[in-house]
Amino acid sequence: MKIHALLFACTSLGVLASVLTEPALAQSNPAYVRLGQVNAARYMPDAGPAPHIAFISAHRTANTIGSSTCTELAQRGFMAICFETSYRNDDIGIQWEELPYDVKAVMDYARSQPGITRVILLGHSGGSPMMSLYQAIAEQGKAVCERPEMFTTCADEDYGTLTPADAMVFPDAHPGNPVQALRSLNPSVTIVNGEKAIIPELDLYSPANGYRPDGSSEYSQDFINRYYAAQSAKMNELIAYVEGVQARIEAGDYAYEDDDYILMPGGNAVIAHAAPNLVPELLTTKNPTKLMRNDGTIETGIVHSVMVADEDLAAGGRSLDGTAIHRLSTFMSSVAVRSRDSLIDIDYCSTINSTTCLVQDITVPTVFMAMGGYKFIRDHEIMYENAAAEDKDFVVIEGALHGYEPCTRCETTPGQFANSTKNTFDYIRDWTNARF
Repeated sequence: MKIHALLFACTSLGVLASVLTEPALAQSNPAYVRLGQVNAARYMPDAGPAPHIAFISAHRTANTIGSSTCTELAQRGFMAICFETSYRNDDIGIQWEELPYDVKAVMDYARSQPGITRVILLGHSGGSPMMSLYQAIAEQGKAVCERPEMFTTCADEDYGTLTPADAMVFPDAHPGNPVQALRSLNPSVTIVNGEKAIIPELDLYSPANGYRPDGSSEYSQDFINRYYAAQSAKMNELIAYVEGVQARIEAGDYAYEDDDYILMPGGNAVIAHAAPNLVPELLTTKNPTKLMRNDGTIETGIVHSVMVADEDLAAGGRSLDGTAIHRLSTFMSSVAVRSRDSLIDIDYCSTINSTTCLVQDITVPTVFMAMGGYKFIRDHEIMYENAAAEDKDFVVIEGALHGYEPCTRCETTPGQFANSTKNTFDYIRDWTNARF
């Protein structure tokens, strides 16, 4: 369980000083700016013409101002602004509907920079539903996050004018934090008064069910189907519990009058991590798709992830570090999602925290880029299918992990996927320059 609230004691000066020690920054000499509650770093090309296109990138809570995203983009001739939100290091207290204010601050800053005529939002990982929420509101208004079927809405927020981006780039986006939480739940675990009970027939880490700590597990299809359904039931149970406690708090019939915490045991209990070969529904495209090979060429066909099983998932999944903690007041916007199973039968629009839902309201040019050594290939294809943009693209980067680096464990020959980072950002460069 990673509780990061104490990290707020760090001053912004201390944060920036720690970033300056990272070697990557020597490549582009970034300028640091403070935009309200947001820390940002602006990267410029070291040489060549002044850029007229700016990229904006961030994670919902992680510090990314020293990330490779901005250095790679600056090396390719763009201005790149990486920032950390006002909820940096605070997965517990994050109020999702407030994140558009942070994106707005950086968008307004980018638009004000001399020579910049286009601004592109880059949504990677936990930044993807955040950037999607901002852009959907900027294009369509608050109605997109005030749907009655949503657990939480942005009805109480006053965003003012949100200037839309000119394009969206989604390199290994995910469908939303609630879907991530749903697929990570361990439905076999219940903890009451410090006592842990395990339901044997749902235990992902039981050899009797097919778990293998040193390779790909061998679960039966019956176990897999029951597990997906049980993850959904577990999430629904947690949602009902939170709603019940919140009603008691409202009625003044609870131990605390304002809030409480909820634990979500299980950690990374994801079948795709234990047995990637058994989850073609997530790791394989349904339709012919572009695959960028390691040598930079493009092929089109049905694409399969080369992801391999994580080793000894049980060690982390059964530890305290594998337990997530949330506030009841933020659970509904950060975690809750309706579903009937955790694989695909998900109501993506029951939450404002959903890339898959929000791309339906985004019309600017959009590209989805799945990393071919990871688990979001079919999710990207669904986002691509849902996207409202007429100008939209979908490509898989061969052998890349979630952070763009090569999956060396996936290689059958050394260096097989060595160009994955280069290929990712070369594709972004070429896609962008072809439009602007």
